[in-house]
Amino acid sequence: MSRSSSNQEKEKREKIKSILKQAGIGLVIGTCIAFIIRFFLFFPFTLETKEMLPTFSPGTRVYFSRFVDRSNLYLGDLVLVKHPTQKGKVVFSRISGKPGDTVQMKNKTLFRNNNPEENSGSGAGFILQFEDKRGPFPASFSGRDNGEPIILKDRDYFLLCDNRDSCSDSRDFGPVPIENILGKLFW
Repeated sequence: MSRSSSNQEKEKREKIKSILKQAGIGLVIGTCIAFIIRFFLFFPFTLETKEMLPTFSPGTRVYFSRFVDRSNLYLGDLVLVKHPTQKGKVVFSRISGKPGDTVQMKNKTLFRNNNPEENSGSGAGFILQFEDKRGPFPASFSGRDNGEPIILKDRDYFLLCDNRDSCSDSRDFGPVPIENILGKLFW
């Protein structure tokens, strides 16, 4: 009997070792997959400013996909880009003009190919916000509200934030080259 119980204990230990080994391997593989997804496919970003109000509030955590066919971006897509003039800064905004488009700001309204953007957002699925209740600044003061037409070059995008009065976007730094796009909003 002692030999049989000894064999049973040995089998139990071997079975437990096998289960722990499988669980350990599964845990390592799962951790590796999570690491790859987190650092190479998708990355989180927490909004710190009011630039995308009312669509996204400050403190909102969103995820961007790194693997985006940058030549297949659409108007209205939300992207995270490297700021063209301030090293280390990023801008979260909406694509409002694509290569070949002519864009112009007139009285706080974007005209793309001589067609005004819908400020209500009803057709575009988003709502714009204006915090500055003053009228548009004259072009001699700032090109943000009134500016000359810009023809977007190949591989350049025009970006605008949803909160048009509390952000830095293409009205300040001009069109953004496709190489500056870090990712497209995933969730």
